[in-house]
Amino acid sequence: MSDDLLRMLAERAGIQVRWTDQRNIEQEVSPETLRAILQALSLPCATPQDLRNTLSALEIGLDLRGQQDFITARVGQPVALPLNLPPGTLVEVQMENGALRSVASIDGFEAMLTLPPFDEPGYHLVRVADREITVAMAPARCIGIADLRGDGRAWGVGAQIYSLRRSGDGGIGDFGAVSVLARQAAALGADLLPISPVHALYAADARHYSPYSPSSRLFYNPLYGDAASVFPDDFVRQAVADAGIGEEMARLESLELVDWPAAGPLKYRLLRLLYERLQHLPDTLAAEFRRFEEQAPRLLQLHAAFETLHAQALAAPDPHWSWREWPEAYRDPDGEGVAAFVREHADEVRFHTFLQWFASKSYADCQRVCRESGMAVGLIADVAIGMDGSGSHAWSRQQDILTGLAIGAPPDFYNADGQNWGLTGFSPRGLTATGFMPFIETLRAAMRHAGGIRIDHAMGMNRLWVVPDGAIATAGAYLHYPSESLFRLIALESWRHKAIVIGEDLGTLPDGFRGYLDEQGISGMRVLRFEREPDHFRRPDEWRPTSVGMTTTHDLVATAGWWAGSDLDPAPEGDLPAEHPHSVRAWDRGLLWAAFQQASVAPGGERPAPQDTAPVVDAAVRFLAKSGCAAKVLAIEDALGLEVQPNVPGTIDEKPNWRHRLAGPAEALLEPGQVRARLEVLARTAPRPQQE
Repeated sequence: MSDDLLRMLAERAGIQVRWTDQRNIEQEVSPETLRAILQALSLPCATPQDLRNTLSALEIGLDLRGQQDFITARVGQPVALPLNLPPGTLVEVQMENGALRSVASIDGFEAMLTLPPFDEPGYHLVRVADREITVAMAPARCIGIADLRGDGRAWGVGAQIYSLRRSGDGGIGDFGAVSVLARQAAALGADLLPISPVHALYAADARHYSPYSPSSRLFYNPLYGDAASVFPDDFVRQAVADAGIGEEMARLESLELVDWPAAGPLKYRLLRLLYERLQHLPDTLAAEFRRFEEQAPRLLQLHAAFETLHAQALAAPDPHWSWREWPEAYRDPDGEGVAAFVREHADEVRFHTFLQWFASKSYADCQRVCRESGMAVGLIADVAIGMDGSGSHAWSRQQDILTGLAIGAPPDFYNADGQNWGLTGFSPRGLTATGFMPFIETLRAAMRHAGGIRIDHAMGMNRLWVVPDGAIATAGAYLHYPSESLFRLIALESWRHKAIVIGEDLGTLPDGFRGYLDEQGISGMRVLRFEREPDHFRRPDEWRPTSVGMTTTHDLVATAGWWAGSDLDPAPEGDLPAEHPHSVRAWDRGLLWAAFQQASVAPGGERPAPQDTAPVVDAAVRFLAKSGCAAKVLAIEDALGLEVQPNVPGTIDEKPNWRHRLAGPAEALLEPGQVRARLEVLARTAPRPQQE
């Protein structure tokens, strides 16, 4: 009986108690997993009486903490408020722009106060019966490329920020190098420049450099800031000279791979010296930082405090990475212990505030360069699906997250053991309890200095695979989210920021999910290597028009590397069985080249040898250009015909993940004739309108 009650409660709380694996076999989630997830949702479930009490509370609506005062809706649709008042009730509405309206309720949803449709998106405040209810009124769909560029067609070049080079970057690509690339791409007609995530990591430990495992998605990584775009040149040069780091910076800049443990601390040495010389900055810059500091929201103050606390914890004789292992007085961000620490270390906390001002200002300048160079959209920011449970957000907003759970993926044909990404995510109950503010703040941080965002693992807006701490990945379950509210908020913030939205929709998805994204105005992703059936690749005109077409992603080896097999272990001597990876790759090469020939983007005759990669890359670009996708993005690695892979999923130290650097400075990357020819193929698919 108690297991039946447990399953009833789990389903009521949004936990999927059964799921179908990659073999099409239905699996049932264990009671242990269900209890762990319910506990992470702060739903008592230890005893049969707990189960009954919690289930009763949910059934009468007590799980809707905060939703009574915050609802989401769509423009043009009636608005139902959780108030049992009759039609004709007058309510006052304060629009986001400050205007006041008096509105009479209408017949509508039973036992709900129903208002006529609103005609203007925004966060509007409804006052009635001594209550104030915020209505997040979303437009019908997100801003699209057609809203920013009339014909709705666009193309761009995608890049990992750290991989770009410029003189003076100290061994880590930064917004300065992105700006240089933006000017080159814009001159060829590009409107999009997708970049790797810029979320805040850990200033005290540069070994933690995966951009998809952030400390906080609300703030930025100072290592990507470009001092030359923020401060006068002579000011920066003098600081480098006085710090005596010029020679080491040059050495790090010459390396083939980013040396994060060396380059990160070196750049922070330079930034600290620039901070210490604030009084020598021009008055306008110094005043700008003072205003930023004075207006810093509470969450920024806490992030700066966390960075200072984290550095102290790592420097201790018995270092502790996670804040959960800190002295108890420091685990509560709102406690007196933290307040006293901040007072005692005020200057260090201020330094981390300075770092966020610096990073934000450099980021904004980069987007300004994109737009002034002619790009209709500019930067596309990448939003990681979760955050590190030991990081700044998890510490400062403990009620927001799924404590005791990690997010990942169930078993599939590529990974029979499932995946545990070591990240935590938002609690769906925590979101409703706070009026979705953690999610809204994350969207705003991503869109603030960008023309669009890419949402990693977009299915997470609907459901996430969550795994209890200490359990194997297969011992997880799907946890459902209030997807309609989340997508309404995405559309609203897209409208407010004039930012397009791309959703990473690769892999196994619920039925109808891609169509749902289309309805939201969110572009999916079509990747050449995934656009196939067992015996053929799909024709380019079969690619989904509403998606962004691309030849590869950061988790795949570049096209040249795939053709050459550089991602495979060396082949053994002798004949190989059909199922051997090299045999499978040879078969796939034949299918791809046949698809190229059928699309008239490759010559007839024999396909190129595995090491003859340039004709294959050229054909792949022409194939992409002929795709039905209105927007197309070429990874810089494919533009250059490289064989590298930015990240190999499932590996940590075995591969040089998130470290590769491109040869040559950013200003010269697009100059070679073969590179320009590839980009010009894409440019012809979306010619920039002539200026009058």
